[in-house]
Amino acid sequence: MARIVTVAAAKGGVGKTTLAYELASFLGGVLVDLDWDSGGATRMWGYDPDAYRRAPLLDALEAGPEGRVPVPRTRRHQPALVPAHRDLATSTIPDALVADCLSAWATAWEQEWVIVDTHPGANALTDGAMQVADLVVVPVLLGAREMDALEGMLRDFGGYRLLLAPNMVPPIPPRRYVERLATLANGTPVAPPISEHRWIRRRLRRAALTLQPQPGRQLLKAAGEFRALAEAVERASG
Repeated sequence: MARIVTVAAAKGGVGKTTLAYELASFLGGVLVDLDWDSGGATRMWGYDPDAYRRAPLLDALEAGPEGRVPVPRTRRHQPALVPAHRDLATSTIPDALVADCLSAWATAWEQEWVIVDTHPGANALTDGAMQVADLVVVPVLLGAREMDALEGMLRDFGGYRLLLAPNMVPPIPPRRYVERLATLANGTPVAPPISEHRWIRRRLRRAALTLQPQPGRQLLKAAGEFRALAEAVERASG
């Protein structure tokens, strides 16, 4: 049985897409991109939805779980991808149908892992992806607004199996936010932190950090942190 891991956040700019990209790469799973923003995993991978007449993911969602299963695109050193499309933003697909489709596709792909990247905030696509998930990974930034958003998310989605993933953590984390995270977690597992690697946002190569051939010292450190996160996902979703 495939395990579905949904990466979700109440607020944008928390590094959600990078976490989903690296998790899918290290775990060898299929990355389903439900984030219609142009800065998401689909563009990161190198796929331009505007260059094609059809939107395979949207077509498959509209056809339902009994319809044609979308075929993931593959490239060396990158995760298998089911690309997003901007028309997802205006779709009226209910959350229950999204959950049913993801469950059916996960079975059809015969992969151990399916990683779902989502659009920030509340919407039917994200809700459906969370409902069907064996684990929801929530990126956490140690900042005032980000912690407020996390508090609301934990209150609204406390019934899900969650893994909090501290991300972009500075060399000396603010103590007050570290303590607040411990208080908010209140038994919810917390993954090993991902450091503040500012160079990742400027990076032009599309290869996943965890699959990068001949990595340098800087990249090795970052890749090791993402591997530790993936191992935490394996433990938490088991």
